[in-house]
Amino acid sequence: MMYRKYHSLLFFIFTIFTFISCSDNVTPGFTYSPEMPKRGHKVTFTNTTTGDDDWKADSWGWRFGDGYTSTSESPVHTYTRAGVYTVTLMVDSNKHLTKSLELSVYDTIPVIYTDVDSVEYYRTATFKFLAYNPYSEDVTYEWHFSNNAVSDQLVKDSANNNLKCNDKTVKVYFTQRNIDEYVNLEITIGDSIYNVPDTVFIHDIKARSILMAQKGGDILRQRILENGFEDFTNTGISSGKYPFNIKTGNNLVYIFDAGDNYEYNANWLTDTSGNGNIRAAEISDATNSHEVINNNGKSSHFGFFNGYIDDDYIYWTDYSEFLYKTALNSSLGNFIWNGSSDAQTTVPYYLAKVDRLGYYGNGLSSNQMSGGICYFDDVYFWAKGGSGKGIYRFLASDILTANATNTTSEPSLGAILSDYSIRAFTIDEINQKIYFSVTAPADKIGLWVSNMSGNNAARIDDAPMDDASLYITGIAVDNESNKVYWAYRSPETVGASAPSGYTSWADYYSDYPTHRTGIKMASLATLYKPAGSVEYFREGIIAYGICLDKYLKY
Repeated sequence: MMYRKYHSLLFFIFTIFTFISCSDNVTPGFTYSPEMPKRGHKVTFTNTTTGDDDWKADSWGWRFGDGYTSTSESPVHTYTRAGVYTVTLMVDSNKHLTKSLELSVYDTIPVIYTDVDSVEYYRTATFKFLAYNPYSEDVTYEWHFSNNAVSDQLVKDSANNNLKCNDKTVKVYFTQRNIDEYVNLEITIGDSIYNVPDTVFIHDIKARSILMAQKGGDILRQRILENGFEDFTNTGISSGKYPFNIKTGNNLVYIFDAGDNYEYNANWLTDTSGNGNIRAAEISDATNSHEVINNNGKSSHFGFFNGYIDDDYIYWTDYSEFLYKTALNSSLGNFIWNGSSDAQTTVPYYLAKVDRLGYYGNGLSSNQMSGGICYFDDVYFWAKGGSGKGIYRFLASDILTANATNTTSEPSLGAILSDYSIRAFTIDEINQKIYFSVTAPADKIGLWVSNMSGNNAARIDDAPMDDASLYITGIAVDNESNKVYWAYRSPETVGASAPSGYTSWADYYSDYPTHRTGIKMASLATLYKPAGSVEYFREGIIAYGICLDKYLKY
């Protein structure tokens, strides 16, 4: 039996060696004539493959690029349409030995073609032409496109109310979808002038989106497109009162609505003014939604100020004291309040409390607004402002048991970014970065990025804030578009006067054009480069929570 195994192994090695040796001595090749065939003409392909004297092909396989094939050694083929075709010859049945050439088939008049099978909305396509010019005569071009076309190569043609270009090829994209676009090329070859019209259909595409929650309005959706920005659409999903955070998962958007009373309330143990909730709604069908939990008639302090979801759970923070966690498909009804902060640790969705993780000067602070929650790599990240500012990292094992408090030490993984009062943050898991908005100290206000360790923090946006409690609460990372997005509201939106030294906000914006209200974006920071300069994804939208919908949709 052992002999047979060795014999089989040796035979296998010999076979592979023989194949490789033969492959090294075989050079596939072919030529074709005529060199400039027209449609309807016969094209003769001559096989020029060479090999050792004793080599013989075990098969011939031709693909002509138009759907037709042949097994002849040197076939003849007729193309019925003008175009550019890739012809491939395979000289072995294993398809390891191949040769490909590009073949242009001409018409009696020039033909327009593109470098893509279909022209798509906001995606660049290159328009080219095929023109029969066997004597290499001088050629001039004049392309005409509709005003829906966008390209640095195009200029306005006022006489024809369209756009034109005199380049040999044109790269354009189109800003209207599901329509026919008419393209015209006037081409002069020597003394001959041809007018070549063409029609292309602009196909819509599925794309990722940014969802934007307006205070007191609906959630807006705007797709992330390759070359530009279409108009947003209204999902019909209510944003709620103060939707500081929204998140997506399982094709749903989860809205964390803090309610009307979002500021610190000293009598939070007895207050009953809460009117916020967590809701989940299907992004493509606003009627398909359900409420996860509400705090109606309970303390506004137990509002839903920040939230996070993963594949299994919803996490949220109240104003400053607690973290909670529940399954994604939960419907919990009215929030449970057990009458005291210690008794609250028995609530079934309780996760953690500040004085179970380190207290006051040595750790997390009570009565200071939570700046967000994230669970990443089996570690909890909890951001705070005020005297206990920064992001605190802890494990499940750091959460102390009932009636136990820790007033002397921080969570085992410690605090990072403790120089900053953090209003919101998110993690770029691919590039291992934290993006966070800062409300204090005054000289650090803005949007920042740091390493996961909190080191090398760098400010991206220094625009002034409207209110420390509101400010930038929505931050989203999209690794495919290589952008971080954030919702910014200028102090102008809350009636503030223009900054000192300016008579109006318009004057101020002329000096600081990226300090206007809107959804901003910048290229992501990586190991090798900082975040990019600030641009607008959508100017003018007054939003709080934003998030990425990674599911491709029309």
